[in-house]
Amino acid sequence: MERLYINQIKSFLKGRFHEENERKFILSMLLLRFAGLEFEKECAELKSEGWRYEDQASWEGKSIYFPRGVRWEALEKREGQDLRKGLYDAFRLMDVPGSKYRGLVYPKSVTGSFDEDELAGLFHITGELSFGRHGEEGSDFSQLYEFMLQYLTDWSIKQMGSYCTPRQIARLMVGLLEPEGGIIYDPCCGSGSMLLCAADYMRSKKQNYGLYGQEADETAWKMARINLILRGEEADLGSAAADALQYDLHGELQADVVLANPPFQRHGRGQGRISDDVPWKPGFPAAQKGDFVWLQHMLSHLKENGRIASVFSNGILAGQRREEREFRAALLREDLVEAVFTLPPGLFYTTKAAVSLWVLKKDKESVCRKRILFVDARKLGKAEGGLTVFSDLEREELVSAYRNYQNGIQDDRPGFCRQVPVTEIEADEYSMAPERYVMDRRQKLLKLEELESREAELEGRLKELLGKNRDMLNLILNGK
Repeated sequence: MERLYINQIKSFLKGRFHEENERKFILSMLLLRFAGLEFEKECAELKSEGWRYEDQASWEGKSIYFPRGVRWEALEKREGQDLRKGLYDAFRLMDVPGSKYRGLVYPKSVTGSFDEDELAGLFHITGELSFGRHGEEGSDFSQLYEFMLQYLTDWSIKQMGSYCTPRQIARLMVGLLEPEGGIIYDPCCGSGSMLLCAADYMRSKKQNYGLYGQEADETAWKMARINLILRGEEADLGSAAADALQYDLHGELQADVVLANPPFQRHGRGQGRISDDVPWKPGFPAAQKGDFVWLQHMLSHLKENGRIASVFSNGILAGQRREEREFRAALLREDLVEAVFTLPPGLFYTTKAAVSLWVLKKDKESVCRKRILFVDARKLGKAEGGLTVFSDLEREELVSAYRNYQNGIQDDRPGFCRQVPVTEIEADEYSMAPERYVMDRRQKLLKLEELESREAELEGRLKELLGKNRDMLNLILNGK
C-alpha cells in the first residue's frame, strides 16, 4: 500500500505537467532534494569522523558540495523571487562538468509558469521526501519518478515501453541466472530496469557488483541515469548515448553476466558502421536478423565462465535461410546454449507477439553439455490490464525447470519442457523452437496419422473428380 504523503505529492503534481518547462522544473526539484540529502548525509558522517572545517576547499565527500546559502534549510527561509533565485543557483551547482547530474537538471526551468505560491508549494512538498524514513534508501524517490515518467515527455505508456523491460521479465531473467556479484552488463539498457533488478537481487544477497550499460536513445539514456541515481546505484553508462553495435563504449569490458532486451530486428547494419572490434565468431550474422548481431556483441563481452539471459524475437528460432541455420549450428557446435523458453504473447507494451528467452553460457557444467533445455511457456500467464502477467508460482515453475537442468536432474514434462540432446537438434535442421521438442510423441504420431488419412481422402476425391471429368469430356467429344 502506497504511503499517504507520497499520494499527497502525486495529487499535487497532477495537472502541473502541461508545459515542457514545468516538467523539467519538477524533475530538477526531485533531483535537487535527493542531492541535498546525499550532501547532508555525508556531512554528518564526516563530522562524526572529526571533519571540522565546513567549506568547499576541505570537502572530501563524493556528493556535490552545497554552500550554506543554497542548502535546503537555507532555501526554506527564502520567499518569492529570492527562492526562485536560490533554486536557480542550486541547479547550476549540480549541472557542472563531471557531475553525475550533468544534463539532468535545468536551471532555466525556474523561469517557468509557476506562480510564487505554486513554486513555494512544490518546494515544501518535495521537502517531505527523506532517506531512511521508509526503508530502502531512495525507494520513495524512485517510486515518485516512476509516477512522473508518463508526464516527463509527450510519450504514452505504450511508447515508453520501448525503453522499459517489464519488471516481471527482468525478475525472471535475474531469477534464472542468480548472479553472484561481479560485472553486470546491458548493451541496450533503455531506462535501466534490467540493471536495477539485478542490483536489487545482489544487494539482498550482500554481494559486490558493478553495473555497466549503454543506450542509443538519448532520452532513454537520461531516464536510466536518473533511475539509477534515485535508487542510490552507481553505473557506468558511458559519457553519452551511443549505439553499442556501432560505437562500443565498453570495448574492453568482460562481464560475468549479460542481461538484455534488444530492440527486435534492429541493429547497426545498414544504419552505419558496426564496430570492427567485435570478434564475429562463429560467423557474421545474417543481415535480416538483428537479434543474432546483438547476440554476437553480448558473447564478445562475456567472460569465459559468464552467462547471458536475453529476450529475442521468435523469428530466429527456426529461420531457414542458410546464414541463420549456420549460425545456430555454430552455437550448438560450441555448446553455448543452455536453455530456450518461448514466452506467451502480450508481455510487452509495444508488441503482442510471443518472444523467446535464451540463456547461454560459455563454459557449461558437465551435466549440461551437449544438451539444451527447451520450455514452451506460451500457455502461462493471464491477461491483466492489457498485459499478460505471470503468477509467482508460474515464474517459479520456469526457474525450477532450469534449475533441474543445471543439477543434472532429468525433468521432461510433455507439452512444457524437455532436455534435448544436441544430436537431435542437428537432425532437425538446427531448429531452436521449443514446441518442436516438448510435444508428447504420441501426439506427434496421432497428428501424422491424421495427416496421412487426410492425404488418402484427398487423393480419393481427386481421382473421383478426374474420372467424372474424363467421362464428361468423352460425352462432349462424342456429341452427346
